[in-house]
Parts: sequence; C-alpha cells; structure tokens
Amino acid sequence: MIRSLGFALAFGVLVDAFVVRITLVPAVLTLLGHSAWALPHWLDRRLPNLDLEGTALTHAAQPSAGGPSTGRPAVG
Repeated sequence: MIRSLGFALAFGVLVDAFVVRITLVPAVLTLLGHSAWALPHWLDRRLPNLDLEGTALTHAAQPSAGGPSTGRPAVG
C-alpha cells in the first residue's frame, strides 16, 4: 500500500514538473503577453513601494539636466 502511494506521489510530481511547468505555463504566458505581468491599478495602489536596490536614492541624488544642483543660475 505504501509503495503504491509513493509511486502515485512520484508520478504526480513528474507530471507537475514536466507537463505543467514546461509546457502549460510558458504557453499561457505567451498567449497572455504583457497582461500576464501587469499588476492591476487597484492592487498597485494598495501595495507598498519597496525600493530594494536603492534606485530612488540614486535618482534623487543626481542633478537635473537643466543646470547645476546648487540652485543658483549658471554664469556665462
């Protein structure tokens, strides 16, 4: 009895690994296109904005392209 349950479990894992994850998931992602990765706007507003790599800090520290970062007008 235990051997047949183990075989059924192994077969289920094999089917999940090969049939579902190698064929069905990429096919569904291809059919959905960009909408498969899009986040609904209502959910985007509710989730916190996590800046794991610190890109917001680097963008805030860079001077603007219009002139110097001192706030004084450029001379010359």
